[in-house]
Amino acid sequence: MNMSTETLRALYGTWRIALGDAKGLTFFDYSISGFWRSFFAAIIVFPAFAFLRWHDLANSPENFPVGRYMTVEVIAYVIKWLAFPVLMHQVMPMLGRTERYIGFITVYNWSSVLQMAVYLVALSLGALFPMLGPGGFVMVAVIAMLVYGVYIARLTLSVPIPTASAIVMADFLLSMVITSIGIRLALGQLF
Repeated sequence: MNMSTETLRALYGTWRIALGDAKGLTFFDYSISGFWRSFFAAIIVFPAFAFLRWHDLANSPENFPVGRYMTVEVIAYVIKWLAFPVLMHQVMPMLGRTERYIGFITVYNWSSVLQMAVYLVALSLGALFPMLGPGGFVMVAVIAMLVYGVYIARLTLSVPIPTASAIVMADFLLSMVITSIGIRLALGQLF
């Protein structure tokens, strides 16, 4: 299977899972190679990520360190993509789910493409309907994507909902910490 076919199958699988269809899991390649190729999702998501970071700079002060900010954000993006799989590699033995690690990370990685698409739609709706509040649509999208992540963890790891929720919250908090440190580094205010 070539990369474009695998990508389309994986994206279709993430869509089926989002619709509540557990059979969406059959569209992924769970080999070691498929695991590594699932990180291609980071490349697919990157243009949207870069656009959002660049958009954040629209209201920045005149002397804002744009180059340093963007460099740190790109480095933080890479770290986020690596940190959660490394963390989960350590957690899986504690959960007794080591054999399910590759499948979980594979599906979780590919799901980030759909999550970014939902986030972009929420931002667009927020811009079109500002009377509903600046973060209303985004908040709904974030909650929906957290629920989606819990569903993926529950399906792929066969764990109870509280355990799946803890895994997704760990990813969310890890991402927030990395983002926070990145922003402080970009502004030269780490300490």
